[in-house]
Amino acid sequence: MWFKNALFYQFTKPFELNQNELEEQLGNFTFKPCGNTEIQSYGWAPSLAPNAQNLVHQAGDFLLINLKKQEKVLPASVVKELLEEKCKTIEQAEGRKVKGKEKQNIKEELIHSLLPQAFVKSSFTQAFIAKKSGFIIVDSASSSKAEEILAYLRKTLGTLPVVPLDIESPVMAELNEWVRGKTPANIELGAEVEFKDFAEDEGTIKAKNIALDSDDIQNHLDTGKFVTKLAIDWDETLSCIIQDDLAIKRIKFSDELKGQNDDITEDDHLAKLDADFILMSAELTRFIEYLAELFASQDQEN
Repeated sequence: MWFKNALFYQFTKPFELNQNELEEQLGNFTFKPCGNTEIQSYGWAPSLAPNAQNLVHQAGDFLLINLKKQEKVLPASVVKELLEEKCKTIEQAEGRKVKGKEKQNIKEELIHSLLPQAFVKSSFTQAFIAKKSGFIIVDSASSSKAEEILAYLRKTLGTLPVVPLDIESPVMAELNEWVRGKTPANIELGAEVEFKDFAEDEGTIKAKNIALDSDDIQNHLDTGKFVTKLAIDWDETLSCIIQDDLAIKRIKFSDELKGQNDDITEDDHLAKLDADFILMSAELTRFIEYLAELFASQDQEN
């Protein structure tokens, strides 16, 4: 129960639902497998573990939710081969070329006929609502995947007043200052950085396992390049890659933090997951509050 990535959004109004109220709302949209002719299906699944009873897991101020997505798998190569065979048969029988809208219609009919036989693939996206802090935090490295769970939660509740953090100044400029040595309190730089040169459109430069105060790295800043990804350690609690859009990726929580629950054996699986979630949600929210204090505009803070 340790998020590996985090995309976070801020509520514009307080989230008022308690666990029972949210559970009831999500219960109207529980996951149901794809039907024979459906290409995908969404729905809420137990959040803490597959064998947990509740869709919503609460730990203190935090509410954990879990969206399940099931997709039919139709290899593009199979569809292409069958489509070519079908079109060839028509062309030979009728002495004409199949193209345009007719070809697209044949493709759609093929896909529809293949769906009942297709394999299915399931994926899960977890998120937790930090009511007191006013954030929803999604365990995803993909903004499109994060938008999926937000959109489905909005559909479930009828409304979801969340927005990305309103940033006062470009994150890239601040990250440049960090690499120059002007890091804020509780931040230590790692050994990985990525630059882009927007003026010259020279692409991306990645550096790993090199001192960030080295001449090579500092020269990139001096020639107008901007930091778009940066490895950092925060408050001896977690390390991560922070991006210029404030996406948090490749999160690793410290052994000291995770070790606080070592006295709970894996035999009590749900208790261990619950304890881990308590630690993870509190520390990740604290880190996001820290980032918001650094980067949010004064209007949004107020």
